[in-house]
Amino acid sequence: MNILHKLSIVAFCAMSFAACSQSKSNDQEHQIRIEGKVNHPVEGESVVLEKVGQSEISPVDTMIVSRDSTFRYGFKNSEPGFYRINFYNRQYVNLILDDESVKVTTDGDKPDGYAKVEGSKDTDYLQEVNNIMQDMQQKINEMNSDYMQARADGKEDKMHEIEERYKEVEQKHVENIKQKIGEMGNSIAVFYAINFLDADKEFDFLNSLAEKFKKELPNSIYTKQFVAQVDGLRELAIGMSAPDIALPNPQGDTVRLSSLKGQYVMIDFWAAWCKPCRMENPNVVKLYNKYHDQGFEIYGVSLDRTKKAWLDAIKEDNLEWIQVSDLKYFDSEAAALYNINAIPATVLLDKEGKIVAKNLRGEALEAKLAEIFTAPSGS
Repeated sequence: MNILHKLSIVAFCAMSFAACSQSKSNDQEHQIRIEGKVNHPVEGESVVLEKVGQSEISPVDTMIVSRDSTFRYGFKNSEPGFYRINFYNRQYVNLILDDESVKVTTDGDKPDGYAKVEGSKDTDYLQEVNNIMQDMQQKINEMNSDYMQARADGKEDKMHEIEERYKEVEQKHVENIKQKIGEMGNSIAVFYAINFLDADKEFDFLNSLAEKFKKELPNSIYTKQFVAQVDGLRELAIGMSAPDIALPNPQGDTVRLSSLKGQYVMIDFWAAWCKPCRMENPNVVKLYNKYHDQGFEIYGVSLDRTKKAWLDAIKEDNLEWIQVSDLKYFDSEAAALYNINAIPATVLLDKEGKIVAKNLRGEALEAKLAEIFTAPSGS
């Protein structure tokens, strides 16, 4: 295991579950009032209230900053929503707005400037989640530094110790996020916090949240979108039968994933342009050569755009297993079917075609295959 990666604090607008919409969940409108002060106003530039969506941020209105550096604004809304105040394109303050009045105090002139929001418990939850993430980031940075030093010194025992410590820190981090979610009740801040959980590992927890929100906030657009995405995850959960894929190989012949039943199969989503994929390929080649004769097969799905790039990479990396592609990049039918939005990505199937693991790479993949093929029954 290599812990040399860093968690990034997810941007407020990159909320995969909390997809915003202009749709209204009920007919009751709430009056929202925002007031505040900008410590460093920028003359001639605007302060804009914006609504945050899954893939876009749309302006609501411009807020006028008075000569005394204060601003006031009011509008009506029928359900809580994710917003941000854009101060001169220099600083952004994230908010959840419902039916309360909020006070915002900010520097306004730099990304990491001072900012304080008062009057919104939902917004407080956002900050508390970010505090948990920042604490995790700091710990990972420290462990990364120690790990790099241990690797440079050739101290494998120390490296292993740090890896084990990372697992403990990661588990504690998950517990902290889940505990915070439990404290939020039916606040839509939950839909922000869940982005910091591994959807595959925490499916049961997410499923329980979906059931909770269906009962407690059934008409919310956020609930409906969350439930729909959990339903999609359910189809790809561990233990479920893998959806079939039927794509052409380099010779133009269609190869079905289902034709490989009776073997352990790893679906490998990759591309010639994907550097992490190419870096992992030597390890996959090694494992394929080691276990192929024992019943291990790989079904490589390329998200390339051109056949030449795809075929050149197959040759350069010595990929001798089954390869298919519709050359449609992330618009690939297979990528859509398996909700793939980043690569490398892998899905490991048992002999019956059921999903047994996801996104195993490096030592984790090697350990899983060793477990499978050294078991007394071979399963």
